[in-house]
Amino acid sequence: MGEAASKPAALGRGDRIAVVAPSGGVDEERLAAGLRVLERRGFRTTGPTRRAPFRLFSGRDEERRAELLEAFSDPEVRAVWFARGGYGMNRLLPGLDPGWLAEHPKICIGFSDATAFLQWLVGAGVPALHGPMVAHDLVREDLAGGLEHLLAIASGVADWCVPVPVGLVGGEAEGPLLGGCLAVLASLAGTPFEPRFAGRIALLEDTHERPQRKLDRMLIQLRQTGMLDGVRGLIFGAMHECGPEDEIRDTILDCVGDLGVPIGFAAPIGHGDSHLAVPMGVVVRLSVDGAAGGRLLGLESLVA
Repeated sequence: MGEAASKPAALGRGDRIAVVAPSGGVDEERLAAGLRVLERRGFRTTGPTRRAPFRLFSGRDEERRAELLEAFSDPEVRAVWFARGGYGMNRLLPGLDPGWLAEHPKICIGFSDATAFLQWLVGAGVPALHGPMVAHDLVREDLAGGLEHLLAIASGVADWCVPVPVGLVGGEAEGPLLGGCLAVLASLAGTPFEPRFAGRIALLEDTHERPQRKLDRMLIQLRQTGMLDGVRGLIFGAMHECGPEDEIRDTILDCVGDLGVPIGFAAPIGHGDSHLAVPMGVVVRLSVDGAAGGRLLGLESLVA
């Protein structure tokens, strides 16, 4: 079993979903389109609080934190779903109580800047769902089938599968999945909120980060801080718009290829043209068959 001490209830048709915006400002048209998708699927929705933006954020820190906590405290809400990413979630972490959130477990869905909160939730004993966001890529994934995959995991399906098109280091490993956006994870290094990947499968994905300097710098930072000590496997997303694929592969292998664990690349997770959800904090199996690629398989349910 994984690390989850407080699993949330399953999400099903008719349940209420609170859509929150604790990071950047939200495009109203894209938000409305995403809410319509959820409502057509039979869910009741509550949108983000309307408030004045502050700098590049959807509001001031205390306003954004209050909205997030209100969603978790509402007994009518079954899932808390990020509207979009951007930047700002890590500013809210110091004011959150892990014990309180473990007592109010809900399915929380997001990626990109939401990585800061998702990995923090897992650390509090609450599994989370890394996946499309309501005002970002939900409409696309509704058409492409990614939303169906996400809702299956949120309903309790444990035996899901995500392809890993490229294998960098062959092998097989099992452990709880943790990670997300590489830039966000690197920004947490050296803080009280940095995640540790010992005994876990690390998911690393990003967008518009050039390999020879930025990806290299962040991977080395994770290694030098000890965050990757004891990691059991590494799965990289498509690394959307991060440069030539061969350059990205070479950078990954040079930075982490000697860890002695299986490494997969180009999984349709996170930023990119396709986005399949994966649960954090529950056990998965990463199987990589050399250059032929492999699969990431679910072994444990996200929900109680």
